[in-house]
Parts: sequence; C-alpha cells; structure tokens
Amino acid sequence: MSKVQTLNPRPIQPAPAYENAHQIARDLLQHIELQLDRMIRPDNNALRWAHVRALNLVNAQLSEVAALVDETNNART
Repeated sequence: MSKVQTLNPRPIQPAPAYENAHQIARDLLQHIELQLDRMIRPDNNALRWAHVRALNLVNAQLSEVAALVDETNNART
C-alpha cells in the first residue's frame, strides 16, 4: 500500500483579500457618485415623487453602510 502524500497548506493571510475588498468598495463609491451626478435635477419638469422615494431609499441604505464603516473603524457618532 502506498503512502498518501498530503500538502501542507499555507495559512491564508487576510491582507490580500482585504485589499481587494477595499478596492471594490472604492470602485462602488465612485460608481455611485457618477450615477448621483446623472440623476434628475430638482428643476426638471419630469421630477416625480417616485424620484424622491428612490433617492430616500438610496440615502437610507448609504446611511446603513456609513454606520457599518464607522463601526468597523470603532468610530463614534
């Protein structure tokens, strides 16, 4: 019977995964900023309550994200 050889896995380091996730977050923020700049303007006659609702939903979700980042950074508000 032959001996089964196993690999000794190297421990996974969090730094590369963190760096990748950090860059993705920055890319998403840049995308959000660009899309916000493209949103309908307040003086546009096509502005409807649905636009207000959508922007308020965006703000609520961004507020949750900001709170999570604060919590991760041990920031106090």
